[in-house]
Amino acid sequence: MRIKFQNPPINELVMGTYFNPPLANFRNEHIGLLWSKFRDEFPHVAQQPPIGDAEFMMALGGELFPMPRYWFIAEDQVSLLQVQKNAFLFNWRRRDAHDYPHFHENLKPTFDKYYSRFADFVASELDASPLAIDLCELTYINLIERCEYWSGPEDTPNVVPEFVVPRFGVQAASAPAFNCVYAFALAPDLQLTVTVRDARSTIKVDEPVLVIEIRAQGRLGQVSKSESDPWFDRAHDAVIDCFVRMTNPHIQQTYWKPVGGPA
Repeated sequence: MRIKFQNPPINELVMGTYFNPPLANFRNEHIGLLWSKFRDEFPHVAQQPPIGDAEFMMALGGELFPMPRYWFIAEDQVSLLQVQKNAFLFNWRRRDAHDYPHFHENLKPTFDKYYSRFADFVASELDASPLAIDLCELTYINLIERCEYWSGPEDTPNVVPEFVVPRFGVQAASAPAFNCVYAFALAPDLQLTVTVRDARSTIKVDEPVLVIEIRAQGRLGQVSKSESDPWFDRAHDAVIDCFVRMTNPHIQQTYWKPVGGPA
């Protein structure tokens, strides 16, 4: 039985697909038309540097400048779509009192809905071949602020029991700082990258936070959307299993409160 938590520390989820070949005909002038398909739900637009090789993207489209990565942002800032020549991604971000809506119950169906809308746009407006998904990504970013079980970086072993803060037998001049990355190959098409790092809150000035990021990626080799769907189920299960195994069972039971059923 899969586990889900009533009060998970998740702060952001990213679900994405990367295409091969990229959309050579997808250019800046198409963005307004694409945005019109999403504008009612995502009224704000922002530009970001493209993910990956910008020079390749520029040469691909025959443009003078590389096409940016575009963000379509919901009014409440919780949902975000990202599009560029070779990628379509969906982000859920915790804002204020918004509860995590859970993967199978809400987030994956939401991703599917918007992906279908994007694929329809590609077929009708770009006269392109069906999107061929080469790489998939599922990332969970968990953020823990000061609380009963974590008061700062030195308490990280309370949350991740296998994590070790080095002690050198002398008084430390400041709190420890760390950015530890671990990689695991679970299958030829499923790799996990786990990052445990300290950071500073973007909301509470100078307040420390603990970030636990678990990213699943898999190269599927030019498959259709329906063929990629089982990968997301496997990736989700792998991410949740990793999170449960690496974090303190007492904290899980007492503060995050696991319940049965699909996560």
